Amino acid sequence: MPLPYGSWPSPLTASSIASDSPRIEGARFVGDEVWWGESVPAEGGRIAVRRSGGPETPVLPDPWNARSRVHEYGGGSWTTDPSTGLRGTAAGTLYFVENADQRVYRLSPGGQPQPLTAEGPGTAA
Repeated sequence: MPLPYGSWPSPLTASSIASDSPRIEGARFVGDEVWWGESVPAEGGRIAVRRSGGPETPVLPDPWNARSRVHEYGGGSWTTDPSTGLRGTAAGTLYFVENADQRVYRLSPGGQPQPLTAEGPGTAA
């Protein structure tokens, strides 16, 4: 039996396409590596920062999410100090805006994210 135009079944769904299509953004050179932001559809679209130089390894691990409201209007949500270190920090230090509270954080190699900006109205500690 013929089906009406546009109503035929398809094995492709919007969710299956989206889950296999991470968005890549903002590649930067950090020493001999390339760092980039990558959406993780299986984790609700969280933006992870990853790096090359062997197996792709996360710079910004779960549950941290480098996403800012400024980014929605064309601004960036993360950057790094690529070479000698900024103001005494280690080379490869990551600076990012955490989606949950919109605060700016610094993540030094081997460390934990540290907030650089104060809490704003309605942000969680």
